[in-house]
Amino acid sequence: MRQIFYELAELTSKGLPFAFGEVVEAKGSTPQKPGAKAIFGADGRSSGTLGGGCLEAEAKRVALECLRNRTRTLLSLHLDSDFGFDDGLICGGTARIFLDGKPEEHASLWQAVAEFLRLRKWGALVTVVDAANPELVGVRWLVELKPESTETQQFEPKSLLRSPENAPELPETILSQIRRAIELRDEVVTSALLASDEAEIFIEPIIPRPHLIIAGAGHIGAALAHLAYLLEFEVTVIDDRPSFANRERLPDADRVLVGDIARTLAQQPVDEDTFIVIVTRGHRHDADVLRAIVNRIDEVAYIGMIGSRRKIKLIYDELMAQGLATPEQLAKVHSPIGIDIGGESVWEIAVSIAAELVWVRNNFRGSLRPLFEKMRALVLKEPSETLMQS
Repeated sequence: MRQIFYELAELTSKGLPFAFGEVVEAKGSTPQKPGAKAIFGADGRSSGTLGGGCLEAEAKRVALECLRNRTRTLLSLHLDSDFGFDDGLICGGTARIFLDGKPEEHASLWQAVAEFLRLRKWGALVTVVDAANPELVGVRWLVELKPESTETQQFEPKSLLRSPENAPELPETILSQIRRAIELRDEVVTSALLASDEAEIFIEPIIPRPHLIIAGAGHIGAALAHLAYLLEFEVTVIDDRPSFANRERLPDADRVLVGDIARTLAQQPVDEDTFIVIVTRGHRHDADVLRAIVNRIDEVAYIGMIGSRRKIKLIYDELMAQGLATPEQLAKVHSPIGIDIGGESVWEIAVSIAAELVWVRNNFRGSLRPLFEKMRALVLKEPSETLMQS
């Protein structure tokens, strides 16, 4: 959803009329989680999604009403058998959506958020979604996580921009919750006193995209670069062949680097949000790349290498014999790479790798099993009437 922020900056700079909606809270089963966003243009066009179906249709209707009336509102929708049956949205949950009919009032803030993302800064966007004082509704702050001093690794949230400029300062209680939300990378709805008025506040962490470095710009590398772009990774592709490593073949990559693959990869800055995928054109190149980076396995989120079990064992044995890697380090390498979905084509292999990247990015949440399995067991145990009521 980061792309939405760039669109907000562009639309406000062009003076185009639109409404902005974002899911701030979701309870039970809902089609989208907090942080989902959508832009609804006065011309009927939209971008992003709040969940689709009748939920989004109702949100769009109210959003355009807010646009016409120059208002803001917090919309609550209950997705039960009365709401959503025709569109199949019998989710049984509740979604609360903040709708802003005058987002252009925050034009400077949207520009700042877009720049914030480009510079890979850490922080949060804070929004008043409801308040006893109606004038506070829609007030926003951009907060940056800054070091307390040059001698410490402790970081504290500091208010970077208020919109409007006369907005009250954020209380310390909110700043501490912002830090916690950023640490957990999770949206938070909380309440606080702002200028003596009770207010409900939505805290949305703004963190850099995870950085995916793809060693190899062949068919699989190019396919993975496209999927990773759609999945909101920052993508760097490295290859030593200019005919493969170029913008025509890799239009979605943030950076395309041409040079010795192992040496160029070793020169890249890495951190705990770095993912490295090794898919070069051959066994020797893969071995060279892994040799150059395996000693940093504990500094990054993920290293994966394509190959058969036989090839992988040959490379591992060689690295251990040379004293360049320990068994413990190699055990952390995801190789063979990807999740087994039985795929053999280029795009199927890329999908299996992308699925594993998302799984790791989500802190290994998920069973890696088909979702229908749990429902199948439930269907076989309970009559349909019970299922409809649950």
